[in-house]
Amino acid sequence: MSGFTTDWLRQREPFDAAARDKGLARRFGAALGNGQYAPRRIVDLAAGSGANFRALAPLLGGDQDWLLVDDDPLLIAAQAVEIARWAKREGWRCQTIDEGVLVETGAASWRARAQKVDLAQFLEHIDVAACDGVTTAAFLDLVSAIWLDRLCHLLTRARRPLLATLTVDGRREWRPALPADSTVNDAFRRHQAGDKGFGPALGNKATTYLADRLAAQGYKVNTARSDWRIGPEHGEMLLQMVEESVAAAREAAPAASAVFDEWSAERNTQIRSGLLELNVGHLDLLAAPDRRSPARSKQ
Repeated sequence: MSGFTTDWLRQREPFDAAARDKGLARRFGAALGNGQYAPRRIVDLAAGSGANFRALAPLLGGDQDWLLVDDDPLLIAAQAVEIARWAKREGWRCQTIDEGVLVETGAASWRARAQKVDLAQFLEHIDVAACDGVTTAAFLDLVSAIWLDRLCHLLTRARRPLLATLTVDGRREWRPALPADSTVNDAFRRHQAGDKGFGPALGNKATTYLADRLAAQGYKVNTARSDWRIGPEHGEMLLQMVEESVAAAREAAPAASAVFDEWSAERNTQIRSGLLELNVGHLDLLAAPDRRSPARSKQ
């Protein structure tokens, strides 16, 4: 994967935080167990700079031990810095420990350790059986059906719950609408279906595909909307979204570049005038195994 920088992840983090379904997150915490005698162990796939840890740790409560898995050395290096900055802002103590950081809130202790893994090639190197649950955020729309099948195999073999948040579902609503919106959005979706390093990406079909596969293995699956709502006051983010949309659309449909240029110019004028809004559709998914029944097919 490429194109994910610390600056971009920091820019999107407040929109992610506002969009997440907190109810599913708390139910994921319940699926992990109560952690009465030991920290609950959580693996976060494609962890980036640690935003998922920062969003979920306070909702889950209790002592926690996180393994933040990513393949980008720059993002891995940023994890400790971003976590320390967040802890300071919240008034919590943060210290560097072997292989990571320890956040102490007074009521709980949260350890976060980094692990560099090429998830496209070596997903199976993650010891899912050694954790209590798996999380990921803003990632599954980038992967293929075959890769999700591999993830399902690991989860169902170990009977571990999964919380997958902020997966795009294809909905993009620009307000006010323009005639070229459908052309831009269609080209953007075609670009999303390209190979991002994990095979042909499922894009907006990823959540439904994963939900069906896990339900067939005896998991109870729930989904909830987690849409970005980007208002006129968020001009910088709107500019980023317009630029991203046009760049992807041009790659997918270069013959329509003139249409995209005109659309971009009009959208930029609306941003400067404080007239543009954008809703971007996402879905959160919680999948928890039914401890009373085995998987329905051999693993």
